[in-house]
Amino acid sequence: MRWKIENEGFNVQKNGEYAPEHAYTEDSNAAEVFYFLLQIAHMLAQLMDKGSLLKKNAFPAGFGSVKNLSFRLLEARRNARLSKADFDTMFPTQFQIRFDSS
Repeated sequence: MRWKIENEGFNVQKNGEYAPEHAYTEDSNAAEVFYFLLQIAHMLAQLMDKGSLLKKNAFPAGFGSVKNLSFRLLEARRNARLSKADFDTMFPTQFQIRFDSS
């Protein structure tokens, strides 16, 4: 089952719209960073697709399109700057993010 999941994920990345073979660089470090960011983008797309974030009960008005959602996320990231004090207030203790692999 694990092989099936991994192969489907790589197949989506390669044959979908992610285009990992088009990292136009000869720097191996830059290519690794590009692929790491590509995997993060794929993971976020899966979380939004399979999760409850985009369900009608969470956002009744919806987002309109994936392009609109991407634009809103980019603008939120660009405009919401957190200082270290703000971050420490929001998260007073250390935490870990773990993904369930079952």
